[in-house]
Amino acid sequence: MSQEIFTGRLRGHKVVVEGEDAVKLWNYGYYGEFRDGVLELSPPEALYLIFRGKLIVYDGSEKLGFTSLLLRFLKIDPKIWIKYLIYSDLRKRGYVVKPGFGGVSFRVYSRGAEIGKEPAKYLVYGLTEGKPIEIAELSKMIEEARSARKNLILAIVDRQGEVTYYDVTCIRL
Repeated sequence: MSQEIFTGRLRGHKVVVEGEDAVKLWNYGYYGEFRDGVLELSPPEALYLIFRGKLIVYDGSEKLGFTSLLLRFLKIDPKIWIKYLIYSDLRKRGYVVKPGFGGVSFRVYSRGAEIGKEPAKYLVYGLTEGKPIEIAELSKMIEEARSARKNLILAIVDRQGEVTYYDVTCIRL
């Protein structure tokens, strides 16, 4: 059995997949978001799928490899490498991962969740080891997660690219 490879096109800061490939890719692992009849992949999703050999991306007639696409995304988002490492790690652990909102890196669904019928369970914020954050920023993250009724997870990426997760809860005394 041959491995199915999907085709996408770079459009702005996203990769779009159209037609039958879009439906198959969504069904394959709930990748992307459907907008105006096309499947839009976020930069970490597109990079992950290219790395896994499941996606080929074109910009016009130019075929973009992992490194060339990463370099293009870095011009738009200097934190893309950290986001990619976290996204990739969560996917390898069996989670469905969607882009976040505001300062949130990702919304993460429980394993086995029915996407579209169940809400995300976690809000994941990506941080770099050794880079301090303000208590006010952490407090804001906790409040956002609490108001969205989600568990807050801090994903800390170390210098070797390893990701460690911390479940954050707020205790009032």
